[in-house]
Amino acid sequence: MANGSSTMNDLANLIARLRQERIEAEEQLAQVDEQVRAVETTLRLLRQNGASQEQEIFKSLLPELQGKKQLDAMLLIASKNNGILKVNYAKRLMLEAGIIRNPKNAASILYTLISRSEKFEKVKPGEYRCIGSTAKFA
Repeated sequence: MANGSSTMNDLANLIARLRQERIEAEEQLAQVDEQVRAVETTLRLLRQNGASQEQEIFKSLLPELQGKKQLDAMLLIASKNNGILKVNYAKRLMLEAGIIRNPKNAASILYTLISRSEKFEKVKPGEYRCIGSTAKFA
């Protein structure tokens, strides 16, 4: 009987420890959510301070990009920019839309997609023209 009681005590202690870890993890998650909101607010304010054509396109594109595959997103971005894809601009958009999750490999992902898709031609470093850019992509 003593052995069963010891096991039950150990399990009760484990439950208490796991609940405490969950509370700590939820607190950390709340802090991360707060930081994300702060950065989103900062981005929004920066965009409002310099209302360029690119920023107007940015605002309208974010909702359209949600749920798109990477290549489809790149084609959509190019179509909204007269057939031109600027890699840094596309990277920012795709990161914010959640299409690309890791900022460290974002540029590499985009350049790989560009080279493998054969749907873009190089205009200058970091800038590509969509082949058949008169077509609309959605």
